[in-house]
Amino acid sequence: MTSGYLLAVLLSAGLPSGSLYTAVPAQSVVRYTVIHKLHEVEGVSRDVEAKALVKEDGSAVAQARVPVASFHSGDANRDSHMLEAVDAGRYPFVTVKAAIQLGPTRELPDKAIPADAEVDFHGIKRRMTIPFTLVRQPGGELRVRGSFDVSLDAHGVARPSLLFVKIDDACRIDLDIVFRGAPR
Repeated sequence: MTSGYLLAVLLSAGLPSGSLYTAVPAQSVVRYTVIHKLHEVEGVSRDVEAKALVKEDGSAVAQARVPVASFHSGDANRDSHMLEAVDAGRYPFVTVKAAIQLGPTRELPDKAIPADAEVDFHGIKRRMTIPFTLVRQPGGELRVRGSFDVSLDAHGVARPSLLFVKIDDACRIDLDIVFRGAPR
C-alpha cells in the first residue's frame, strides 16, 4: 500500500541504481485500524508484496500490494463482515504504485519524508501524500515505516455498523516493511 513512499525513502538512503528491492514478508506487517463508538478494531496482514526498482537514468518505479483477505482482527465473524464490506472477491488487493525521479543527494534522512502515491482500494484510485521513515537494519536491509488515513466513503466502501452506528470514515493504515536489495 505504500510503494511510492517506500521507494522515495529507499532511494534517499543512497541505494545504487540498477537495483531491485523486495519486501521480506516474514519481517513486514501492514495494519488497519477502524473506530466505532464502542470499540477500536485492528486487522493485521503479513502477506506483503512490494518491489522497488532504481533505474540507471535516475528514475524509479515501485509497487506494493496486500491481499484484502489476508487481514485478521482476531474475530473470524468480524473479518468475514469486513471482507463483504470491501467486496474482497471483486477487489482482492490494496495496491500502491509510484514512479519518481531521484534527486542528486541520496543521504539517509533523519526525519520522515513525504512522498506521493496512488492508492488503489475497492476499485477506486486516490492520490495522497504519506510521510515515511527509513531505518537501516543489520545485514543491509531497510525498514520503512509509515501511517496514513484512507477514507472509506471516498473509496466507495459501505461502512459496517454495530447497533445501528457505523464505524468512522477514516481507516488508519500503518506500514512496517523490511526490504532486501540485490543488484540486477
